[in-house]
Amino acid sequence: MNIKVESLGDVSVVKCGGNLDADSVAVFKKITSELVNQGSVRLVVDCSLLKFIDSMGLGAMISLLRRVRSRDGDVKVSALNADVKAIFEITRLHRLFEVCTDAKAACKSFKG
Repeated sequence: MNIKVESLGDVSVVKCGGNLDADSVAVFKKITSELVNQGSVRLVVDCSLLKFIDSMGLGAMISLLRRVRSRDGDVKVSALNADVKAIFEITRLHRLFEVCTDAKAACKSFKG
């Protein structure tokens, strides 16, 4: 997995590539924890390059969402491919997270 972080105004975009699974979840948690500890409460997880997510990855995303919402923020996901989208729908996480078509749309959705 590779992760890149960009700031677009007051929104942090976490771009994930590869697999978010048991082998890589620690890296995701470390990076997102650092962002939250630095005060980021508007996050977008850009999944445009994400190929697969397992239960450990989903758990990390849920933990991130709870932590950010406890600070009056939100986490949105964007650009889910068909496989990742199916996992979100089967687990009903599409009801928990706002899912946007792309990172730009997700960032704009914080403004309104």
